Amino acid sequence: MTMDPQRSPGGTHSYYDWQVSTLLLAYDTVEPLAREDVASLQKRQQAVELEVRKIALSVIPPAYERSPEKEIPPEVILEITKATLRRAAEVARVV
Repeated sequence: MTMDPQRSPGGTHSYYDWQVSTLLLAYDTVEPLAREDVASLQKRQQAVELEVRKIALSVIPPAYERSPEKEIPPEVILEITKATLRRAAEVARVV
């Protein structure tokens, strides 16, 4: 499985990008980083990308994980979306 299994070919805004952006914004609500603090911004970006991967792997059935050429079914994408939103709500202390 690739790092971003939800990425749509040729799309300008992929699902993976949405997940990363959503979690980055959640972290920004509780611990804003200065735009000039490039090192911290990069560190957060990397951590969030790893977190997105873990979220996806916790939901994607092993059959799809072992065969990245398979298209992930809509119901699995829905569960990934829910997991991403739950995590963002936890991070932002909404729940």
